[in-house]
Amino acid sequence: MTLDIDGLTKTVLSASRKGLLRKKPIFKPYAATSSNELSKVEQEIGTAMPCDLRDWLLAVGFGDIDDELSFRRDWLAKIESGQLKGGARFAQDVLGNFYAFDSSGCIFYLCRSEPVFAEISRNFLRFFEELIRRDYKLVDWVDALKTQKYEW
Repeated sequence: MTLDIDGLTKTVLSASRKGLLRKKPIFKPYAATSSNELSKVEQEIGTAMPCDLRDWLLAVGFGDIDDELSFRRDWLAKIESGQLKGGARFAQDVLGNFYAFDSSGCIFYLCRSEPVFAEISRNFLRFFEELIRRDYKLVDWVDALKTQKYEW
């Protein structure tokens, strides 16, 4: 599967899970955003967001993926130390782990409970393609990652 941002948006927004009484959408919107707001965020964090992440946020806004991955304005924060210094966090999972990008657009997992991290994808679109392939089971995915020590 190779998606562009439009294909990703259509796929995620049309996906649902069977609930007790009805189908439940995979994506639950939280708040819209704008190009101006994202530009201000980029100034605050001191780096540009990967284009695919920025386009995703403009297309769908902030929200939650299958109650496992949360995109919020509050999660967008500069990383000031360690191997990912100069990058930024952009999302948080149900366990409190963060997801970040570096200056090249690679996507990383940052563990909350111990000082470890792992590269999870070469870019945001590939990250999402794999998440879809894994039926949005992010926690299961990161449990299988080979991590390395993070030098905070």
